[in-house]
Amino acid sequence: MSYKEATATQAVSDKSILTGSLPVIPTPFLNGKVDYDSLLRLFDHLFPELEGYTIGGSTGEAVSMTMSERTELIRFAAKNTPAGKTIVVGLTHTDLLESQELLRVALDAGVHAGLVPSPYYFPNSFEMVRAYMRALAGAGDLPLVFYDNPITTKTAFSADQLLELAEVCPTIKAIKMTDHALEKITALRARGMSVFAGDDVVAFRSLLLGVKGSMIIAPAIFPAAYQETLAQLASGDEMGALETFSRRVLPFIHLFGIGDEIAVTKGLYEHLGIFRSGELRLPLLASTKKRLSHAILAYEFCTR
Repeated sequence: MSYKEATATQAVSDKSILTGSLPVIPTPFLNGKVDYDSLLRLFDHLFPELEGYTIGGSTGEAVSMTMSERTELIRFAAKNTPAGKTIVVGLTHTDLLESQELLRVALDAGVHAGLVPSPYYFPNSFEMVRAYMRALAGAGDLPLVFYDNPITTKTAFSADQLLELAEVCPTIKAIKMTDHALEKITALRARGMSVFAGDDVVAFRSLLLGVKGSMIIAPAIFPAAYQETLAQLASGDEMGALETFSRRVLPFIHLFGIGDEIAVTKGLYEHLGIFRSGELRLPLLASTKKRLSHAILAYEFCTR
């Protein structure tokens, strides 16, 4: 089945109101505080090309932010995002009560969905995650995207288990899948569940399998090129899409390493003048000059 056929079939059957390129974006910091001026410049970089973005997730260093900072970030984003654009916010927290509070803040602010992985630290069983998601969903009817990320959460799910989660928690409207077991995309879609690409490394393969959209970093670096890739796929031009992606996006993805995507992205944004600083919060460390020079080289190759 081609990308065009896959997405056409999905449009008839899936449950999600979410769609499109909703990249995970970093949170800019300056002198220890959230730099909202830089965030506005990032919004200018993303739009009008993209359908929206995902903020306050792991790429946004949310687990290193205070509750008040996360609340303020959600409200600022909601007030300053162009009309018609989709906002997804990360609800991850080690405290269920504060995750529930973040959900209510997002709902009150008019955010479109929350992104939620398995709870961190504890060795989860499926039953634990199911109970956690049911409790979180009880805080309000905000649509949720469940983040299937076995590397970070040390918790793996089958397609059937993900579907069961959605059954007990009807506000789960989509799955963000970082798991490289890509056959789950087909299995989930066959049962009407919307899936978002969750890892830049396998993004193009995920697109060919008919994901509903993308929650990765690449569209936030190359908004126009990524959207051109999608337009070519939608028209049935898979070869043209592969050429565009391979030439104008993929070289930069090759520069990502496990664990330093955030530092590389922030360093590049500072280099481009989008962020005033590439500042991160501990335990994350900034890229070395050599490491950042490689990322800049790849970016310049993609945009020349």
